[in-house]
Amino acid sequence: MADDRPTDPADVSDETTWFDRAADTTSHIVARSPFFLVSLGFVLGWVAAGPFLRFSHGWVDSLQVVVALVTFLIVALLQNEAWRADKSTQRKLNAIAAALAEIMSSSDVNTEHVRQLNAAVGLEKRESSSR
Repeated sequence: MADDRPTDPADVSDETTWFDRAADTTSHIVARSPFFLVSLGFVLGWVAAGPFLRFSHGWVDSLQVVVALVTFLIVALLQNEAWRADKSTQRKLNAIAAALAEIMSSSDVNTEHVRQLNAAVGLEKRESSSR
């Protein structure tokens, strides 16, 4: 299956989807102390409400449901952010390796080193996780 997505950094568009922008925003928000403080305040408020609600099953279930939903959504968004960062880093490394191989090929460097460097470009597309 041919992948028609750009592999060179210069070919990547600045356009992002709404999901990419949501992932960026979420990553920015949850990595800062106000998010932690709001979360801590939510949990402390939930704990304080326990005696008034007689520590009922509904009281316990309410936190479990909210935490599960928020965790699920944040993990999906943060995974998108990490995936895009990894792809961006790999494209940069490929561009550096290709440029270095081109420079090395015009000098008196061992041709095996140039061949190995050229083989490393795009290796992430050819390498299997099962080997």
